[in-house]
Order: sequence, then structure tokens, then C-alpha cells
Amino acid sequence: MTTPSTTHFDTAARDWDQRPTSLQLAAIPERLLAQLALQSTDHVLDFGAGTGLLSTAIAPQVAQVTALDMSAAMLQVLDEKGFANITTRQQDISAGLPEQYHAIVSCMAMHHVADTAALLHTFAAALHSGGRIALVDLYQEDGSFHGDDAANAAKGVQHFGFAPDRLRVLAEQAGFVDIAFCEILRLQQHNGRAYPLFLMTGRKP
Repeated sequence: MTTPSTTHFDTAARDWDQRPTSLQLAAIPERLLAQLALQSTDHVLDFGAGTGLLSTAIAPQVAQVTALDMSAAMLQVLDEKGFANITTRQQDISAGLPEQYHAIVSCMAMHHVADTAALLHTFAAALHSGGRIALVDLYQEDGSFHGDDAANAAKGVQHFGFAPDRLRVLAEQAGFVDIAFCEILRLQQHNGRAYPLFLMTGRKP
């Protein structure tokens, strides 16, 4: 099913990497990887992978990356980057995940998923014992990050960021331990405001 959000991302895919927000987000992979000890044998899931901001940084360090996204056009751009160990999968995560992973990463995708609790349970079920999450998204904001109400609807925004205390509870309920938060970046938007992004890490026992 084509949704307003997939239409937005499909249309934007070709110039996505050169957008001002994307250029700022390019600082995140190095900072995220500093908090996520990966092994050369790991299989990593990149949820909401888009054009591969995280996938392309992680791929040289691991055996396999599965890049999951609902936008076929975004994944096509990623495929064209030519990484042999990145497999793209166009799928709604609510359909479940067919494989087990050693780590799940994500950057600015969780706020597009209505049911955060179900998402975190899906992540936990898809991880090997000892598997880790490293998830980047907005701290709770007033809805202005993406623009006005029309922009939020067109982009499929389900949450105006997240409160760490509430997200921690949901992660604990999903079975994660060693949950930690840190500010990973401040994004400067066209409205002149800077919006902080968090990195949440955790582990499946």
C-alpha cells in the first residue's frame, strides 16, 4: 500500500543525500559506531535505512547488513551504491522480520511508526541473545521540526519526538536491559531552531 509518507520519500530519494538535513546527519554514523561494538561476523538490521546513511558506514565492519525501508526509490539509491554485503528489503516492519540479527540500528525512523511499543517488541524478537539496539531519533518537540500540520501528515509523522523516560519504560517492557541515552547531534532546521537528537542503546539479555 502506498502511503503519503512513502510517496514523499519516493519523490525525494534522488536528491536525498544532498539535502541540508542529510548533510548534517552524516555526522551520526561515526558517533553511533563509537557506542556500538560490532564484530566482523555480525548481521545488522538497519531499520528505516533510506539511502543508506548507517548501512554504508556499518557494512565494511560486519558480515551482512539488511537495509529495511518502505520506500522502493530510497532503497534503489542505496542499491546503486554497490555494497556487496548490503541486502535491501522493501517491507513494512509490522509484517515481522524473517531473520535474527546481532544488532539493530535506526536513524530518524521511529517517529514514523505509530506503535512504538510494538516496534520495540519486534526488535527484541528479531535479535539474538546479547543483541544490541542503537536507535537515533528526536527528543520530544512541539511538532515544528518537519513543518506545519500538512507537512507532518505528508511525511507520515506519528510522534513529535520522544521523551527518554517513557521510551526507556517501553524498551524495558520489550525486554531490553542496559538502556542508555545520550545526545548525539543538534539538527539546525530552516526555521532557525536547533533540535536535539538522542542515541538510545540497549541489549537483549
